Amino acid sequence: MNGVLEKMGVRKAKDPLEDLRKWKRDLNKEMRSMDREIRNIQAAEKKSEAECQKLAKQGRIDACKIIAKEIYRTRATINRMYQNKAQMNSISMQLTTQASLVRAAGSMKRSSDVMAAMNKLVNVPQLQKTMIEMQREMQRAGLIDDMVNDAMESLDGDEIEEESENQINSIVAEITGDIFNEKDVNNVPTSIPQSEQSSAVVAEENKEADDLDAMKARLHAL
Repeated sequence: MNGVLEKMGVRKAKDPLEDLRKWKRDLNKEMRSMDREIRNIQAAEKKSEAECQKLAKQGRIDACKIIAKEIYRTRATINRMYQNKAQMNSISMQLTTQASLVRAAGSMKRSSDVMAAMNKLVNVPQLQKTMIEMQREMQRAGLIDDMVNDAMESLDGDEIEEESENQINSIVAEITGDIFNEKDVNNVPTSIPQSEQSSAVVAEENKEADDLDAMKARLHAL
């Protein structure tokens, strides 16, 4: 209907450059927010590393491995966030190219590159609201085709790849140096059965878990 009104001269056609500028602003805002979140998670990781070093000096290899598992998940989350940011930056660069086309030809050109990047971002939980709205606007503007959201691969935080025992052991060695030998680290699981722990150990690990609650909550929200 709006297109008909525009052709009849009843409604002024929207300047496509306005859309492009708005999308770039929205992307830049999300990238800045993601940078802040990455810094917060990295700060929590540093605290976990310090706690692991403290426990290592006490000979608590079991607790060190539990913390190393959380650090492994933290690093996986940060890596995924950098990948998402790279996709947003790619879209932003494509929008800059589109602005040049608009100035030269007066309209946007349909972009499979933008559509491919949007496909990877639209189901990211912390970006979903912005990306869905941007997707609709891009479709209306003719920049991308309609996308089938339910066919996209989910990037939910709960789907972080299964922890690798070798990588967790490597993190323990990285943080604790030569305090533990490799054989001891390999023989300790990343979780200890409750029935095999004394009440004193349980109490201590509960306290350690409380110290990590903020980081875990942040990870689970991503």
